[in-house]
Amino acid sequence: MHHIYVMGRNSMDIAAAKKIAAKLISFKMHTCREVYQKLLRKGCDEQTAEETVAEFCKAGILDDAEYAKAYIHDATAIGFKGMYRIKQELLAKGIASSVIDKAAMESDIDVKQQLKNYVEVRFADKVFEDYKDIEKVKAHLMRRGYNISDINKCFKELNITISRGDID
Repeated sequence: MHHIYVMGRNSMDIAAAKKIAAKLISFKMHTCREVYQKLLRKGCDEQTAEETVAEFCKAGILDDAEYAKAYIHDATAIGFKGMYRIKQELLAKGIASSVIDKAAMESDIDVKQQLKNYVEVRFADKVFEDYKDIEKVKAHLMRRGYNISDINKCFKELNITISRGDID
């Protein structure tokens, strides 16, 4: 005789949910929303998932502010991303805009200097034949999350020009 087990609303107790959440965050940092969604996908009901995430937050195990600080640091220092893109990625991960803004303000990362370093490393030896080449690089930098005024200032500081004329 075969029994078919159907996961119902109360399919997982809080202890099992905590065990799953603990295992998830033992590998890498997660936002509160990420853990909540992963618990739901594992068969946890909404109330149990909410309670589990709330307990982990209260205990300081899950902390969106700390996650945002670490993410901003890594995304700028390692990924050479601009703040606009970083903010969009963090919003997509469920972190509140106010938390992101506070983490960005507390960050000791100089995004303009990171942009300059990235441009120097990536485009130092590039010869720009025409205006389109420079526009492609600017578009690339904007997709990375840098704003156009910072990009233009950076190009001016680094004296990046078209080989047969100036960019302006």
